[in-house]
Amino acid sequence: MPKAQNGKTYSRSPPSVPMAKTAAATVLDIAEVSFSDLAFLQYPETPADDRRRRRVLDTVATELGRGGSGLLAIAGVPRMGALRRRLLPLSRRLALMDRPSRSQILKKHGLGSDVPLKNPDRSVSSFAKLLRHSGKFALVELVNNTESINNGFVCLEKIHGSDRSEEGNGDDDMENLGELVEELGLYMMELGILIARACDIVIGGGQLEQSITDFGTAKARLIHYHSELDNIIMREKESSTKRKCSSKKVPVKPYQLGSQRRSESLSPCCIKSDDRTPVMVGKDNDSRDTSVQGKASEISLLNLWQEWHYDFGILTILTPPLFLSGSEGEKCLVNQEYHHPIGHTHLQLCNGRKIFSVRCSPESFIVQVGEAADILSTGKLKSALHSVSRPLSFTDVSRETFVVFLQPSWDKTLSYSGYTSDTEEQLSHKNGTSILGNGSAGYCDEDVRMQEILEKIPPLSSRLTEGMTFAEFSRQTTKQYYGGGGIQHNN
Repeated sequence: MPKAQNGKTYSRSPPSVPMAKTAAATVLDIAEVSFSDLAFLQYPETPADDRRRRRVLDTVATELGRGGSGLLAIAGVPRMGALRRRLLPLSRRLALMDRPSRSQILKKHGLGSDVPLKNPDRSVSSFAKLLRHSGKFALVELVNNTESINNGFVCLEKIHGSDRSEEGNGDDDMENLGELVEELGLYMMELGILIARACDIVIGGGQLEQSITDFGTAKARLIHYHSELDNIIMREKESSTKRKCSSKKVPVKPYQLGSQRRSESLSPCCIKSDDRTPVMVGKDNDSRDTSVQGKASEISLLNLWQEWHYDFGILTILTPPLFLSGSEGEKCLVNQEYHHPIGHTHLQLCNGRKIFSVRCSPESFIVQVGEAADILSTGKLKSALHSVSRPLSFTDVSRETFVVFLQPSWDKTLSYSGYTSDTEEQLSHKNGTSILGNGSAGYCDEDVRMQEILEKIPPLSSRLTEGMTFAEFSRQTTKQYYGGGGIQHNN
């Protein structure tokens, strides 16, 4: 049994009741702040502006503070939506390329990978690049240079109109891969620094922004979450390579698993450009959005793209995901954009013994609190325990996203004195039971789910000691999650 620094032993023994495969999760629409409001915090405060500033800071405090979700969305960000639409479709193409071609492209654009790419049954492919922020706030300057601040409000109409000029013009954006990753990644770093500044105003101390800017570097990851169809295609390619068969491709039809049927909205749309290059087409889903905030949404508990975990940096900035329904033709991969009927991101949040299915606008950007922010703020900010679930019904839908991780310097000292994480507070309730409907004590479904989830999380007290540097904390966290004896080493 793991022990906290105070010597207290926490029970991690799972209940004998097996965990259900699916559950009803509460839909969580992430609270939003507008980019114009966030940018407005950078200007000298005047009495006339107090109400607007207070509204923004209250939202940051409520959503990222101890009683919040640890998530916040930023809406109305200029240029970034168009860059997202150009970059994300490249993720699947990279993931399904033959290894020599992919290696050549990654090398050309200064990208690498932080996950093994040789296993054809992998669930995730990730392509990473280190970014260096110059200290220049390009988005804020873009606002200032395009429109002045009138009566305290930043006018962004012309800037959003310019998004159309940022759209791809039909050329192959794979040639622009490195530039797209760097431009969008640096903009996302800027969003994170602005949020860190707002958090510092709320909690005091000024540690977060200074910690991020002192280091000045962040890792960007372009991530493809594989569909079952993707894995079938990769296994076929692997087998063909090993057999040294003919290089002629055999068309692969959209995959159906067993008796599961694709919805009409997912029927393939095999469109190719005149020069036979890969294309992506979008098609709206006809299903109505019948889910509202606080209502139940069926989610997968066991079939996960990414297991439950905390990010261990300060802030994580994410694009809303793009979902692709894929098929393979004779000459190219064809990607059809899939619009979830109720707008879910398939990001799951565990908060207060409840599981939430996260939803946000496809044009917003998501900010997520990591453990380092939780620690540096002495618990005033709340890190988000999360996972990524696969779709319940569709086996040919993949998920594409782009993520930037903001962290302090590797030699930043972390203080643990008097600090207890939410996870350990819940673990401390040894054999925590609930009162059932018949008045007897026992495990309810929520207890079983929570115990199963917490079994996958190495306690903070086993990963962090007083005076440890962020580099040491990072190594311990990675080891205890994914190392040889780690809790999730098989994932």
